[in-house]
Amino acid sequence: MLYYKRIVTEFLDENAYILYNDDNECIIIDPGFGFDLINSFITSNSLQPLAILATHAHFDHIASASSFIKEYDIGLYLCEYEKPIVENFQKAANFWGVADIAGESPKVSHWINKNEKNLTIGNFTFSIIFNPGHSPGSLSFIIEDLVFCGDLIFKGSIGRTDLPLGSPIDMKQSLTFFVNSFKKDCKLLPGHREETTLWEELKHNPFLKNEE
Repeated sequence: MLYYKRIVTEFLDENAYILYNDDNECIIIDPGFGFDLINSFITSNSLQPLAILATHAHFDHIASASSFIKEYDIGLYLCEYEKPIVENFQKAANFWGVADIAGESPKVSHWINKNEKNLTIGNFTFSIIFNPGHSPGSLSFIIEDLVFCGDLIFKGSIGRTDLPLGSPIDMKQSLTFFVNSFKKDCKLLPGHREETTLWEELKHNPFLKNEE
């Protein structure tokens, strides 16, 4: 079976996730600021990290990636279109006033092509959806009925598009494709706010009107 733990990190209330199985293998998804906070769940449950997946490269989603890479000698998977954002990691840390505690820019071991549809790491096999808008290389990772959608959709809202390299046009196209790609009862695990379902968002999210 698959299990997951949502951990609200220490910067911008970003959601990091630990996806794990009965073999105590785990995937770290969007490890934001707070290595010790996230790692305490891993160590207390005797989990073995296999890799890091990042839905996008904004600072609040990869702030502790470098620490996990060093701690567990694991790879970081990220869309190739996020390279400019990774390259400006330190600038982002300066902008948010946390440069003195931000650590290093993470080294990406696996750049995901936007046309890739599947990703297998150990016993975990994900489907991938390329959904730019919030950032140029935003991805969603899907496994069973779990959709790790980053900052595409939140409970009652969507990701902002006014940040550098964001695109309202791409966001609208991504949302239209996204909401027509899953069963309505799939579980959405966003980068901020509480988890939700596609059905709930189609019914209540004002940004998803007329997207079906």
